[in-house]
Amino acid sequence: MIKIDKETIKEMAVWAQVRVPEEEAEVMAKEFTETLAWIGERLKDPDLQKVSPMVSPFDEPIPLRRDEVIEGNQSQEILSNAPDTIPDFFCVPKMVE
Repeated sequence: MIKIDKETIKEMAVWAQVRVPEEEAEVMAKEFTETLAWIGERLKDPDLQKVSPMVSPFDEPIPLRRDEVIEGNQSQEILSNAPDTIPDFFCVPKMVE
């Protein structure tokens, strides 16, 4: 059984950018633990006999269109809104060393 403690609630509150009062953290931890236990029990042995396999999330066939260039060569117009560019490319800050 998964047990959620008060420290986990505080950490999740930071991730979600919400304030959780100290006195509510313990109650929330108990409620999360109970909810996860309930979900876990339901997922142990699901009855899938009545569920048909899904080939597509859509009931109707999706109409396909031809893949054609309608208005080509718009690179300068697209790049005109960028804060920094070099010919035909966006410039972005380096994120990974």
